Amino acid sequence: MNTRFLETLIVLARVGSFREAAEAMHVTQTAVSQRIANLEDDLGIELIDRSARQLKLTPHGQEVVEQSRKIVALTKGLHQLSQRDAPVAGPVRIGAVETVVKTWLSPLIKEISTACPLIDLEISVDTSRNLQEMFMRRHIDVMFQDMHFLPATESTGYLVRQICAYPVHWISRPDLCSGLPPAHALKEIISHRILTFSRFSLPHANLQTFLMDHALENARITNLPSVESILQLLHDGYGVAAIPPMFVIASLQQGGLTLWDCPAPQPITMLGVARRGASAGVLEVLRRALGVAHATAERVQQDAGRPWMRSLGE
Repeated sequence: MNTRFLETLIVLARVGSFREAAEAMHVTQTAVSQRIANLEDDLGIELIDRSARQLKLTPHGQEVVEQSRKIVALTKGLHQLSQRDAPVAGPVRIGAVETVVKTWLSPLIKEISTACPLIDLEISVDTSRNLQEMFMRRHIDVMFQDMHFLPATESTGYLVRQICAYPVHWISRPDLCSGLPPAHALKEIISHRILTFSRFSLPHANLQTFLMDHALENARITNLPSVESILQLLHDGYGVAAIPPMFVIASLQQGGLTLWDCPAPQPITMLGVARRGASAGVLEVLRRALGVAHATAERVQQDAGRPWMRSLGE
């Protein structure tokens, strides 16, 4: 029996339509239909209730799906066992938010290139919202992003790892900071423009929650599409930014920018997400990301003397 037919039935049962199953498996709807028909012929039973208006499995079909999951898992385990001593190889499509790009993506790429030269990396940089859509459409294999991944709470088919956290502070040029005590500094901050990430990002949501909790809803927020655009306006004195100091360590040390002494929004937590049963290359990238982020956090602590990046994975 062709396990590809079983995998197709599993995907079809999960997504609920032949079109979405075809998209998920990068084949045509005709191919999906033919695989299901071949599987029905092999088993001698009907798996799809074709009298229903929407896709519905027959009772036999539901039972076959459950058994298929076990068979596919065992088959993958046997393949992994036979290839245990083989070097990790193959394409891995990484999706990452800009925060990762500016902190530890380059060290990760360098380490993988050195330790696993047969892994062929392809990098996409986008917002967490867009990365999650790309991941669900199987356009990327592993993503490093900062938004809660809802499908992982509804299915055990995903690996979700907390990798690191970036504390957020209020930062501006020194001439904008009056040095008021913490009790009054927040009111001083909202007299300026507040610079933050894009409107649908988690940092923006955290900022809005913070402002509401402190009765500062009248703040003027400027959402920007990239970290670089935030930093440019920050150095130009356009406003006060609610961002991780990790981005501007050198400017803080040299006095070009300063921290405000007052409460700030929640830290940004970075998550790594892949599918269970992903290729050895994908799992290796996720594993090494934890180590690289840990090493980066230690280096930041040593260089800056402040925990402006915290490792969560090791």
